[in-house]
Amino acid sequence: MRIVTSSDQENASRYAMKGFAIGAAQWAGVGIFASALMYSFFPWYRRTQPVQKFYIVMCFGLGGGAYKSDRYMVNYERRGRAEMLDAETRRRYNIIYGNKSAEELENDTKKADA
Repeated sequence: MRIVTSSDQENASRYAMKGFAIGAAQWAGVGIFASALMYSFFPWYRRTQPVQKFYIVMCFGLGGGAYKSDRYMVNYERRGRAEMLDAETRRRYNIIYGNKSAEELENDTKKADA
């Protein structure tokens, strides 16, 4: 799906940011859990400064957010492409089997796009 209007761009970016927030929260939780395990079992990790521990958890969160954001963006594009294909299929079906003429259907799709 091509993003051609500014409203499409806004919707796509909102959806991608939603994915980033969800992914960052999920993977930051994984990072905190991994940090707690390392703190429990590795003495060298206990001696590590809190700034570096925070950095490790932050890396988990940012990486997970980037991954999930990309997944959400791909799904948004696929959903838009599927909607366009469904609309075109309905239009062709109505031309072949329906009561409406092709001109009326084109006018209906132009009105729906506007």
